[in-house]
Amino acid sequence: MTHQLPIMPEAPPQPPPPRFSGLALTALILGLVGLLGSPIIILNNVTAIAAGVGLVLGVIAVFGTRKTMAAIGAGLCVLAIVITVVVQAAVVKALVEALQDTANQGQVSDGDPGKAKPADNPPPAEAPTWGKRYTWQDGLAVEVAKPATCKPGKYSSPSTVDRAAKFTVTVVNGTREPVETGLLLGLSDAQFDGREAKPIRDFNGPCGTGTDTGTVLPGKSFSYEVAYAVGARPGEMQLAFQPGFGRDKAVFVGPA
Repeated sequence: MTHQLPIMPEAPPQPPPPRFSGLALTALILGLVGLLGSPIIILNNVTAIAAGVGLVLGVIAVFGTRKTMAAIGAGLCVLAIVITVVVQAAVVKALVEALQDTANQGQVSDGDPGKAKPADNPPPAEAPTWGKRYTWQDGLAVEVAKPATCKPGKYSSPSTVDRAAKFTVTVVNGTREPVETGLLLGLSDAQFDGREAKPIRDFNGPCGTGTDTGTVLPGKSFSYEVAYAVGARPGEMQLAFQPGFGRDKAVFVGPA
């Protein structure tokens, strides 16, 4: 007598393993990261790179089993990149406009302390001359008096000078913060008849050293004298003052 073995039922077919599902999930995460960081300046440079990587992964994952997730991730990555480009372009445009608005926006006026405040709509800058005042937008002002002739002493530098012109410079602080005149003096330059005019260091002499500096409190003024070596004959003198790097210059022009 034979025994027949029971017939085992066939196992149901196994579903195919998911394909590129990990890439789809990564693309979705990178898309969300890029979208959240896209409005933030500086940070969006990094998140835009992450979104670019996510876009590549999402495109590959579209050919896998999780097509919907991959498509959503790729779309978020594209949106993050677009927002980043738009935000950075807007920031660059605003920065350029701000720099253009602040350049050469000082005003020239007579030496009147009441005019040391910035105007609401200042006129285009012009070249002031002796006795005039140049006022920057923040209220800082400088004026240069008419030059006087001085004869350098025995121990002056440079030692050989045909003629020296001494100027009295007055700094008026119309800002809300103290101002150091040393910075203004250090960033100044002088020309006589189109050539550099050398400053005179006349120790204990009538031309002075030109190194007097001070701290000017808001609403106060400070005056100092500075002399330059000029030609034997009268000519055109140019003095330029700059209160800080990147700011516009106040250029005074007149006879000396």
